[in-house]
Amino acid sequence: MPRRCGGPIRAIPSLLYMAAWDTLPPFSVPGAIPIRRRSGLSPEQTHIEHVVAGGEGLPCVVTDATVGWRARELWSFEFFSREYGDDQLIANDKAPLRRGESTPMQTVRLPLREYVKYLTVRDHWLSQREHGTPFYGNSWTPFLTHEAMRDHVGRMSFVEDLVEEDGPLGVLSRKLTKVFFGPPATVTRLHHDTYSLHAWLSQVRGRKQFVLYPKSQAHLLHAGEGECAGECAGEGAGAGEGTCCDAAQSWFDPTAPDFRRFPRARRATPHVAVLEEGDTLFCPAGWFHYAIALSPSITLMRNFFNSANADRFVEGWNAAHSLQTQPQPQP
Repeated sequence: MPRRCGGPIRAIPSLLYMAAWDTLPPFSVPGAIPIRRRSGLSPEQTHIEHVVAGGEGLPCVVTDATVGWRARELWSFEFFSREYGDDQLIANDKAPLRRGESTPMQTVRLPLREYVKYLTVRDHWLSQREHGTPFYGNSWTPFLTHEAMRDHVGRMSFVEDLVEEDGPLGVLSRKLTKVFFGPPATVTRLHHDTYSLHAWLSQVRGRKQFVLYPKSQAHLLHAGEGECAGECAGEGAGAGEGTCCDAAQSWFDPTAPDFRRFPRARRATPHVAVLEEGDTLFCPAGWFHYAIALSPSITLMRNFFNSANADRFVEGWNAAHSLQTQPQPQP
């Protein structure tokens, strides 16, 4: 992981968080295909060329999706500390959660302003709890409680999204939209999102590298295999959401590939992009993705369904929730 810079921090307040951590260069991924950078996309173009292309979609980086967003001017670590510092943030040193790991995931709950201190102050108490990886704030759902933040962002115009912000799906929409915070080397391990949902991820601050694989290559990624595979014998694919044995997750690390442990991964095809500030990654449903922050990072993420995956979303949702206690979403 990156070390904290030595010596006293000397920086203007708006850049203070940048001075506390070393940044990382992009990782070299053997055989990588650069993800295409696009602009001026219409929903119709995106649907044909990226949502359903080839039967499983094709990711892209949209460079103009957030033009005009107030978030691009307002959002910084200092802004969130000042305006929403009392919000409780859950931070983990591993993500996503995987049951039965030899070194269990550490989770802390702390005020957002305290997490910002962790990013800006050397020798913060939370840094003393790190076991090789920094703590990642990847579960904040501010749109559930802070109505004013809706004015900071807009609906994506380049892709169809049937999860309306208001009406019967309003609460679901807000739950599916999250802000991720983290220093360099915060990692989202290789997985695909649940309920057959698409995702877009907009980089508001910092740089982040993504490695994606098509869903048809799950077997090449050894998905569902891992440290606790024996514990989950008999459980169907996807039965244990958020566990290491879930077929939606893989132990393979594309930035440090271990082909002796994962020999089939040599034949997998990585699609790679580095998001700069203002870039948005579109990740089609079912695509495996890995992410690592290269610098102190703020990312806005949204899961959603549209006409291509609405039926699969409802089927997956109903399989995981009791219809007696949960209303059935209607696309």
